[in-house]
Amino acid sequence: MAQWNQLQQLETRYLEQLYHLYSDSFPMELRQFLAPWIESQDWAYAANKESHATLVFHNLLGEIDQQYSRFLQENNVLYQHNLRRIKQHLQSKYLEKPMDIARIVARCLWEEQRLLQTATTAVQDGQAAHPTGTVVTEKQQILEHNLQDIRKRVQDMEQKMKMLENLQDDFDFNYKTLKSQGELSQDLNGNSQAAATRQKMAQLEQMLSALDQLRRQIVTEMGGLLTAMDYVQKNLTDEELADWKRRQQIACIGGPPNICLDRLETWITSLAESQLQIRQQIKKLEELQQKVSYKGDPIIQHRPALEEKIVDLFRNLMKSSFVVERQPCMPMHPDRPLVIKTGVQFTNKVRLLVKFPELNYQLKIKVCIDKESGDVAAIRGSRKFNILGTNTKVMNMEESNNGSLSAEFKHLASLIVTEELHLITFETEVYHQGLKIDLETHSLPVVVISNICQMPNAWASILWYNMLTNHQKNVNFFTKPPVGTWDQVAEVLSWQFSSTTKRGLTIEQLTTLAEKLLGPCVNYSGCQITWAKYIMGFISKERERAILSPKPPGTFLLRFSESSKEGGITFTWVEKDISGLYELTNNCDAWSRPHRVRVDIIGRCTNSGNTSDLFPMSPRTLDSLMHNEVEANSAHLESLVTLDMDVASPI
Repeated sequence: MAQWNQLQQLETRYLEQLYHLYSDSFPMELRQFLAPWIESQDWAYAANKESHATLVFHNLLGEIDQQYSRFLQENNVLYQHNLRRIKQHLQSKYLEKPMDIARIVARCLWEEQRLLQTATTAVQDGQAAHPTGTVVTEKQQILEHNLQDIRKRVQDMEQKMKMLENLQDDFDFNYKTLKSQGELSQDLNGNSQAAATRQKMAQLEQMLSALDQLRRQIVTEMGGLLTAMDYVQKNLTDEELADWKRRQQIACIGGPPNICLDRLETWITSLAESQLQIRQQIKKLEELQQKVSYKGDPIIQHRPALEEKIVDLFRNLMKSSFVVERQPCMPMHPDRPLVIKTGVQFTNKVRLLVKFPELNYQLKIKVCIDKESGDVAAIRGSRKFNILGTNTKVMNMEESNNGSLSAEFKHLASLIVTEELHLITFETEVYHQGLKIDLETHSLPVVVISNICQMPNAWASILWYNMLTNHQKNVNFFTKPPVGTWDQVAEVLSWQFSSTTKRGLTIEQLTTLAEKLLGPCVNYSGCQITWAKYIMGFISKERERAILSPKPPGTFLLRFSESSKEGGITFTWVEKDISGLYELTNNCDAWSRPHRVRVDIIGRCTNSGNTSDLFPMSPRTLDSLMHNEVEANSAHLESLVTLDMDVASPI
């Protein structure tokens, strides 16, 4: 059944998607009127070859004229008018740019196929009534279908290449036979040749014509196949791989751990194998052309462009397939990736998603920190770090459970912090089938700390960065940090609780946090939060002074002490001296005149010491819960905790 007829039988929700494919650039009426002819043309090849696009465009105008004649005989005035208008529009817009209309039609036909596959998959899965539940499956099925189509076309091309080689061998044998007999020395038009010789020459010309026709067919189909490969590759690298990288970012900050690479590896490896096959076929064309060539030989005209295209595709696919599978993380702090401490071992893992067994133990990976920083790093005042121990390792298939090509690094950072970002870069070279390809990938930006008490502030930087950008290497992010929204912050905060307690924060608990952070508000959705209002944690003396210096008297700040190993707190405030000048008074680690601070926490603490039910809440919520819980069933309240904490206030 023709593709257009299949589309007409789809459900309404799919037909609505079909309608959106068409516009004045390529009217749906024209698609309807000339459906069989449109589907019989190789628009993908025309989109890349101007001479062919010109031919197809003029044929399109001819088909419109024929259809117009049919409507004229049927006395269908409306369709006559519409076709005349469409033809005039196409001539005015595409007569000088026929490749443009070829690209548009090729894209529409491709999207039609995708839509048909989507609808078919949904029905087969028994989920036609639940389209939102099949989004991921549909994308996977479409990719699988497209890759299968490419593999089939490559195999079909292999058979045609064998036919071409056989036909050329026959022609070459007959040509050399006649030449050896001296019969080709006569006029090629056969004016002075015997009848038998003329008959042999005619047969030879027929063979040459068939050879030329098959060569032209092959280079045309190769062009279309490379266009299809380019489309699938963009889908894989620009969409699927980019989506995986974003999911990896989210997983790093406590989001859903949906980061499996196995399916992507299967797809990318399949495409890479098909690309190498077609490259060998293009090389075979060169061999055949060197043996037999003639005026107007299509191999001479088109093979260089085909070779350049397939090399670019394979090179770019290899570069995209080199990824960081596991981001830098200290083994003692698995829930805080991307924060590494000087002098403490951290691990990360790289992987090549093109799974070629012949590359096992062939790729030597080199790693460094801040490779591209140079003068830029000096300008922004960042510190330079080095890798201690070996900074190279060979990729192999033995380190992974599924036989993927990977390498795991365990490093020591040599030597701060918080808002200063660094990149860990991995480099290698691939030599494969005569090609040398430089591969490079890098970690997400990491924060390097020198003391574990800096972890909270460093982790806040990691959260803010990965929450607000999918940029993979913006180390200057905090020179002007973007503003976040409460919706984003609330989701990340809930992830943090969920990663530790196995359940996220409720709406009420999040509202309490929003009230503390933003003040009373009817609706916090969309409220903006700047980096300056986020969790600060540890700060240095210099940063403390910079924050407090412009503040009015009475402003104070508590920070973790840098001198006390037991975790003392330093209390600093702003006051006026006798001359009226503002100064900072630092009562470092001094404790006197204890001030009683009451902190109310309600929870259900089991004998095992599990505190997963302790969540923040406002005093009024606490009072309400206490009142309701005690009245309802006081026996069910296992513990109600009120902590009186002694903290120091300055003398």
